[in-house]
Amino acid sequence: MRKPALLLALLMILTLAGSARAQVGSLLWEDNFDTLDNWLKITGNGSWGWGNGELEYYHNDNVSIADVPGETGNKALRIIAKAQSGAGIVDQWGNPLSYTSGKVTTESFVSVKYGMIEARVRVPNLNNGGWPALWMLGTTTYNWPMSGEVDLFEMGASKAFRDLHDTHNGGNGLNNSTVNQMTGANLIYYSPGAVNAGNPSGAASIAYDPTDIYDRPYYSMTTPLNDRFVIYRLYWDDATMRMTVTDGGVERDLYEYPFTITADSDEFQKPFYLIANLAIGGAYTDCYRLGDPGSGLPISMPLPATMYVDYVRVYEWNGKGEVRMGPPVAKHGKYGLYTDMTPTNEQVTIGTDANIYVWESTLINGTTTPYEGSNVLAWKTNGKGWFGAGIMNVQPLNLFDFGAGWLKFRIKIPANVTFKIGIIDKWGNQNYVEFPANTTKYGLVRNGQWGQAAIPVIDIRGTAMDLRMLSYSFVILEQYGANCEFGLDDIYWDAGYVAGTDQPTGTPGSSLLMSNSPNPFNASTELRFEMPADAQYVINVYDAAGARVRTFSGLGRAGINTVPWDGRDEQGANAASGVYYYRLETGGGADSGKMVLIK
Repeated sequence: MRKPALLLALLMILTLAGSARAQVGSLLWEDNFDTLDNWLKITGNGSWGWGNGELEYYHNDNVSIADVPGETGNKALRIIAKAQSGAGIVDQWGNPLSYTSGKVTTESFVSVKYGMIEARVRVPNLNNGGWPALWMLGTTTYNWPMSGEVDLFEMGASKAFRDLHDTHNGGNGLNNSTVNQMTGANLIYYSPGAVNAGNPSGAASIAYDPTDIYDRPYYSMTTPLNDRFVIYRLYWDDATMRMTVTDGGVERDLYEYPFTITADSDEFQKPFYLIANLAIGGAYTDCYRLGDPGSGLPISMPLPATMYVDYVRVYEWNGKGEVRMGPPVAKHGKYGLYTDMTPTNEQVTIGTDANIYVWESTLINGTTTPYEGSNVLAWKTNGKGWFGAGIMNVQPLNLFDFGAGWLKFRIKIPANVTFKIGIIDKWGNQNYVEFPANTTKYGLVRNGQWGQAAIPVIDIRGTAMDLRMLSYSFVILEQYGANCEFGLDDIYWDAGYVAGTDQPTGTPGSSLLMSNSPNPFNASTELRFEMPADAQYVINVYDAAGARVRTFSGLGRAGINTVPWDGRDEQGANAASGVYYYRLETGGGADSGKMVLIK
């Protein structure tokens, strides 16, 4: 039976050795895995086996909530790895795979910045080829390793790696440990000093320690670590990071010294989200890698194999600790991307909140003068046969409230150039609208002078775009090889709100969205709204990732209206349990609500 978290916190403070224990504070968040509401299931095999040559296909069916063996009434996250093949179980090129497993992440659901993070985990027999891990990636839109990576624990390391460190932390120096007897941790970040021919990404890994100074994996030579629970902890503030394993009531450091965060590793001063998975094969193990059966040993891990995560908890540590539930804070009203004079509720600071990128050197500086203010994006083509550029947010940008609004911008570009404007979300979805040459579209008059376009967000978001998690909030793209010089200015998102008031621009007679009832709901709920007069309405229902699930439209009557939703999508299939958003759009404005479906 699981002990109450408060009692566990007290026991931990009283029993763990060292003066550092007094610095563990209050419980900020916990997931005891009674549901998976805080986690997103990952599917597929990624790019080249998630970049590691992993051999599995992550499948939703391999992730569930289950009873913990031998612990009556206690539930945990269960991930099962299987020897399985069949339709859809393929790599990125469509080649068949022979294994499936599970992976979950809290991205867009829960993020953590500082604190003491604790997890109780049980891994299966890994012999050989199992690669279980509980880890974190930065919420930033930057790619790995600039996102930063924190591996609270990982097992399944190659024999060479195990032998390198086995004179410390329980090892016997005989080079005879198995994958079930060693567990370790790691920190990875981008460092310019780490860039070389063999490491073009610039990934600085603390576990890369050939001199055996910093890395201290833990060895349990007498009792293997599989098929029993072990506790892992990360102690993290704005200055240092320390990772430990607690086995048999004894806590051991997984590094000789706590890692000191410097300007080179400031990735670790930003929020991170959690990941749990059980990989099969790949570059970390002695087994072969995707697409190259001769690169290592065959998989010998007994399958099916089951991994359990009993809980994850976050405590205040050394006065630090932040947990955010859900996506980033939503923006409202007018949100400026690149404007000097347009009144906005808020706007980015280029170089701090966002950066401007030209793709593959397709543009160079131009001479176009600003439309307004003193700043302008002035470019000319660089003979590459296409061009692309955009404004990328350092952290995902939540513009969900702008679903009924517009993306507005000024552009001065020759009339004979066809170009596209688009957006890209954190999941890699992208969508564009085209501005044909010599054609007026979205209000943009093509006369070669400064003109303004106002793109309805409903057009530019497409069907799959997650407006809660935008990475690029503005992109310009040309694919026909036109040579030109052009300027962009006064770029902002407009939700139809008055800047400074955060109130709808509609009259006092605007439609009013009311709370749905019941909420949470199981079988069905009613979406309710009030209208001042008979008028057309549209209600879109979105899942937590921003994908449109259901659309209702019709003629609303003056007074209170109700629209029932039976928890099914447009194809009649039952929607999964979780958080959903619904948005009412009428001639009088737009408004959004949130509901929870429980099956």
